[in-house]
Amino acid sequence: MTRSLDSRPAAGPSTATPTGLRQRLADLRGPAVAPHPLDARALAALAANPGCHRRALLDGAGIDKGALARALGSPATFGQSQFAFVRGNAFEARVKGDGGAELIRLLRERLGEGSHEPGPDPAPAPDLSAVGPEGRAARTALALRDATAAGRWTLLDHPLLALPVAGTPVYLEPDAVVVHPDGSWTVVEIKSFAMIDGAADTSKVGAAARQAAVYALALEDVAGRLPMPSGPGDDEDGVARPLGHENNPGSGPGAHTRADDPATVADRTQGRQHDDTGPARPLALPEDSHATAPHPAGADGAARSHPDDAPVSGRTRAARVRHHILLVCPKDFSNLPAAELVDVRKQLATTRRQLARLTRVEDIAAALPPDTTFDLRLADDGRTATRPAAELATAVESVGAAYAPECLAACELAFHCRARAREAGAVETLGRGVRGELGALTTVGSVLSAALGETGDPADPTVAALRRAAALRAEALAGCGTGPGAGGAS
Repeated sequence: MTRSLDSRPAAGPSTATPTGLRQRLADLRGPAVAPHPLDARALAALAANPGCHRRALLDGAGIDKGALARALGSPATFGQSQFAFVRGNAFEARVKGDGGAELIRLLRERLGEGSHEPGPDPAPAPDLSAVGPEGRAARTALALRDATAAGRWTLLDHPLLALPVAGTPVYLEPDAVVVHPDGSWTVVEIKSFAMIDGAADTSKVGAAARQAAVYALALEDVAGRLPMPSGPGDDEDGVARPLGHENNPGSGPGAHTRADDPATVADRTQGRQHDDTGPARPLALPEDSHATAPHPAGADGAARSHPDDAPVSGRTRAARVRHHILLVCPKDFSNLPAAELVDVRKQLATTRRQLARLTRVEDIAAALPPDTTFDLRLADDGRTATRPAAELATAVESVGAAYAPECLAACELAFHCRARAREAGAVETLGRGVRGELGALTTVGSVLSAALGETGDPADPTVAALRRAAALRAEALAGCGTGPGAGGAS
């Protein structure tokens, strides 16, 4: 699906060379415009709406959708306040203090019996700094390999992971990753919303689970290609396997075609100067989030480990990604941390399937007119767009969108897309469920016309249902004296 971290040639023909694709995406952004990076939250939203070519292209090209929406006159209204940022950063620093000892304690407490003692020394925190995202991702891969082989509790603070998405690599930065003594890896997601009496806001927990699933998917991608030191119990080829690899060849949203080996990439960066330095209680989860509750409690009240989280027997050091992430939140109304394990296997499966269905960015770009660009032509202040909004709107409308009301909470262009959908009378504005029920009737006008008997095939079940509903409504209004012909308002 994309180029990964080894030097093997691509397995099949591509519609565009890597150089040609990069140049095309740069042309779409505009001259001298740096690409806007994706994060896991945006990626989870992208995977939730795989049919939207507009978002796939804009995200793949690294275009700032927030700035684009402002230039179009439909700015997004969601986001995080500065106070929330400061509070979240302070809480994260507290949780990660003392070499991550508190995080490891919380994780061991949730795992219950059978987890390894952390030892007298704090978990070592590897230096993950390197030049550029490619170097940081390679350094992270090497740190994961070394920590897995060492067989100790190790905390990786803000590692950088690369995940191929729609033909381009996306760099993701989880809050932390913990390497267990048995060689397994756990994603840690630290949030600033409170966990009161062991329960948290269901929608926020669901969003955190979907976001963490993206990180876990990226870790599976690393585990699937990372060379590990050979040892008793390892696979014959000495390559780390993600959990379930034996039944699901390959990892990530698509098979890898080429990438630089992590060790090689890290070696290239060595000579460069670095430019950056108790009892288990169920956590309330949203019914539609597909996140399952934490581990059930045993007879003694201690949390029982999930079978997938059981320690690897013998001296095996093949890496695997645990499917239970550690969600850390403030406890009650204090700044003390509380944690729960959240099963993200369903989110993983959903994200993997949706990313595999994403249309390749080069295919979408190839269908555009050659002179299409989303360049805002910023003024000297670097913030004010000078390009006419009508011209910019024409460029945006040249890429198909798949609007749904859920976009309002996840995409910066949602208000623009909603306005266009309303102008066209599209039934998508009423929700995906309504759109699916209406079949071939794609506009509000055609739905009303079919319901009133003006158009439509009476043999069509959708048309018949609409006419039946219209008749029932008219009968109910007539009985209340408010229907047509009853002297009241219709």
